[in-house]
Amino acid sequence: MSHTPDAITRLFRACDPSVPLQPTDARYVNCDDVRGENLIQIYERSLRRADPARPEVKLFAGHRGVGKSSELNRLKAVLESEEAAVPFKVLYMDATDKLDMNDLDLPDLLTLIAAQVLEQLRAAGIPGFDVVTTYMRRVWDDIKGALSSEVALKEAEVATGFGSLTVELKNRPNSRQKLRQAIEAHSTSLLGAVNDLLQAANVALRQNGCQGLVLIVDGLERLVLRPIPESGTNTHERLFIDRSEQLASLHAHTIYTVPISLFYSPRCASLEQTFGEHNIPVPMIRLHERDTVEVAPDSPGMRKMWDMIDARCRFAGVDANDTFDDRATAEYLCQMTGGHPRHLMMFLQAAMSAVERLPITRAAAEKAVRNYANSLLREIPDDFWPKLRAFRTPQQDMPKDDAHQAMLNLLHVFEYMNRAPWYEVNPVIRTLDRFSRGSEPA
Repeated sequence: MSHTPDAITRLFRACDPSVPLQPTDARYVNCDDVRGENLIQIYERSLRRADPARPEVKLFAGHRGVGKSSELNRLKAVLESEEAAVPFKVLYMDATDKLDMNDLDLPDLLTLIAAQVLEQLRAAGIPGFDVVTTYMRRVWDDIKGALSSEVALKEAEVATGFGSLTVELKNRPNSRQKLRQAIEAHSTSLLGAVNDLLQAANVALRQNGCQGLVLIVDGLERLVLRPIPESGTNTHERLFIDRSEQLASLHAHTIYTVPISLFYSPRCASLEQTFGEHNIPVPMIRLHERDTVEVAPDSPGMRKMWDMIDARCRFAGVDANDTFDDRATAEYLCQMTGGHPRHLMMFLQAAMSAVERLPITRAAAEKAVRNYANSLLREIPDDFWPKLRAFRTPQQDMPKDDAHQAMLNLLHVFEYMNRAPWYEVNPVIRTLDRFSRGSEPA
């Protein structure tokens, strides 16, 4: 016998923070006007105006959970729209589904891109186009031969082989380094084979009324930041800076998501030499302006956060005004997010878990925030506290060192934008006694 979920269960499910939204999803809320930049419009114009013979390579950054994947879904829809004079074909791939974000290097990423390009182009069924090129088959045979002693891929064909190898890279950490070495030895020819395939696909697409290909490689911003012993670098810089030439060499417009902290690396100039300057991260939703830390309930950012709550409630068939014991409870949760969309969903779910039925009470909301605050207290290194207190008030500059990169990456400090960027401490950190004491030396 089927069971109809009650109101709180429907709303809990509607607030799943891990699900990126499509622009057609009833839960999607456009936040361009309170972020400070319409990045999707900027990217679309740039890609449409670029010379097809000189593919654009772009970086898409922002805090984890700020809504990058939802915005990239929106970009994909805009680029492929039939309303466009000449649409693109977009190949979207999420690295977090296929690769280990705790340990990722260029061979893993090249293998994923090869697998997804083969799979998605084959599924597209482009007239007059065959994904299994002689070049790609020869490269696959070479890699398969080099791997024969490490993994059994003898039966895998070129059309599925790279997908099987991607699975092996993720699921066999003890053999990962040997697998990488074998792939790395053929990385130049692998790139050549992928580019041969992309060029052929671009030609076929343009013959069929399409502007060409755009690749979106999402999820890379989740790559764990950690130092690499005896190298003087870290995992972010190793992939995106040391291997930038390879990442930028695909023969199709390509967008990579990257950690926001990378834009504050001392080596950022090297990054810009390859990928171009003026990279703009997806900012947080502004709950207030830079010259104040006071949040007015009727500010544009707070109204946008309420729109997010209202959209989730309508999706779940619940009246937003009946979801909280008082409008001030909703305002409290919104303020504690600092304008971070995923944190709003996390707080809503945590608060709902603290009550039997709607409405969400102020006590439940405070418990949700307190649990997150306690996790931050356990997580933040001792030497971060004096540095974090510098962001008690809005700051115009972010120092470019490992500690401050980590603060951005771990959501201890948020970036906002209104013509120029500014930085503030995560508002939940403000609730901690250790932050307010301010007794440790800087």
